Amino acid sequence: MAKSLLDSYNSLASMFSKNQYTPALAAAELACLIIIYIAGMDIAIYRLPLLGPLITAHIYAAAFAVIFAIAIYGSATRANNTTLRVLAVLDIISVLAGAFEGLFYFGGFVIPDYALGMGVGFVFTVVFTSVIMFYSIRR
Repeated sequence: MAKSLLDSYNSLASMFSKNQYTPALAAAELACLIIIYIAGMDIAIYRLPLLGPLITAHIYAAAFAVIFAIAIYGSATRANNTTLRVLAVLDIISVLAGAFEGLFYFGGFVIPDYALGMGVGFVFTVVFTSVIMFYSIRR
């Protein structure tokens, strides 16, 4: 049992260490995006005020998503992979676009255009991060 657990740990560690830990950073960003989605949908569905743990989780997870997106670009640069670099730049742009629209939406300009922009940025971020993770695992 211990040998198989150690082997599975080693295979997982070698998979995540490919391309300068790009898959591990992408998985961490996807975890942040899940938190962003859950907290944002709870706020929207239950019409909760912009106070308390849900908005705090939403904001902090968004900040960590930006940090992980920048770290993915750094790891793609260290891996010297042009395709990963382009995908990482697109990921950074989509994260920042969603965050920028969210700042306006949650900042008091409750216009559906800002909510739509926030959602589009979120969807593109999920797509680019998933592509980065699977591409870097396969390479």
